[in-house]
Amino acid sequence: MPTNEQVLDALRGVAYPGFSKDIVSLGAVESVEAAPDQVTVRLKRVSADEATLAELVENAYKALTPIAGGAEVDILVGGAPVDTGHGHGHHHGHGHDHGHEHSHGANPFKRGTLPGVKRVVPVTSGKGGVGKSTVAVNLAAGLTRLGNKVGILDLDIFGPSVHKMLGAAGERLSIAGGKIIPVERHGLKVVSIGMAADDAEALIMRGPMVMKVLDQLINQVGWGELDYLVVDLPPGTGDVPLSLVQSLAINGAVVVTTPQDVALIDVRRAVTMFQQTETHILGIVENMSYYQCEKCGDVAHIFGHDGGAREAERQGLPLLAQIPLTKTICEEMDRGQPVFDETVSPQIAKVFENLARRVIEEVDRAPEPCGPEAFAHQGGG
Repeated sequence: MPTNEQVLDALRGVAYPGFSKDIVSLGAVESVEAAPDQVTVRLKRVSADEATLAELVENAYKALTPIAGGAEVDILVGGAPVDTGHGHGHHHGHGHDHGHEHSHGANPFKRGTLPGVKRVVPVTSGKGGVGKSTVAVNLAAGLTRLGNKVGILDLDIFGPSVHKMLGAAGERLSIAGGKIIPVERHGLKVVSIGMAADDAEALIMRGPMVMKVLDQLINQVGWGELDYLVVDLPPGTGDVPLSLVQSLAINGAVVVTTPQDVALIDVRRAVTMFQQTETHILGIVENMSYYQCEKCGDVAHIFGHDGGAREAERQGLPLLAQIPLTKTICEEMDRGQPVFDETVSPQIAKVFENLARRVIEEVDRAPEPCGPEAFAHQGGG
């Protein structure tokens, strides 16, 4: 009978389909339990693609069979078995037939592209409360003001706010031709799960339902022609951001933090997730960098001084912007107005204009994202 550690060691030899990293390092293994007659492995449902999950489970079976002895091997994804093409449920340690290989031709896991969308730029943070959505909305508005066709997709499933910040809180998503139709606000095309439920209606979902909604929001929206799609991700390194970078070819991510040490610790986790999934990072935005009195101009570093700048240097990443904490930003977001408006606050408008320009520059110099063609040849190694 193998031990739990031996099971984990075997799973460390299983690469996530399409990546060189193993499923243990990527956090796809939820738990393992080795008993005399049965080895049970629970994997997180970190992809909405059933073919990817089937390949993942099949590869895990192959890794565990040599150490299982006569024990049954059960591999569950999100609490349920996955059909690998060899039947549902479990496999016996010596009874797993390797005579015919699991095959879909080319690797079924491919980072895809969205029709008409030229560039995808997710905005993320290691923790909540750092103003990530505010940065995402004003970055999207800034890109629009610089002459680009821009959409913004709110994937913060349990805490959507983009629709409120853009004055679309009363709007509802519609379907036409099997596609979700974005709402237009301030020159932006907007899609948010918040436009599918009332503000007071709780979004109560578990793994499989979350992944189904995520698949719809990523793959079933009619964006039309876009130069940039800005994606507001939920904070942290959970299923949603991981599934996005596995599903789409990303041009580069923007990581938002505040200068506080506690925020910077979480930033490192977010940066590590992108590095492990071979996703390019455009740079770091230090939000709430300082407080500037809008009457006298005095500056106070409420959350510390230059923490984001030091972390960007530590990570070898560009510092894209240092955004002040001002009353104007808070008030305009609550009113559903992006602050990228020089008539309201010319200084703040300039900050976000410079951020948008920096993002454009960094995207232009970034490596080409790995799309379907690259992954068809890369395989699982």
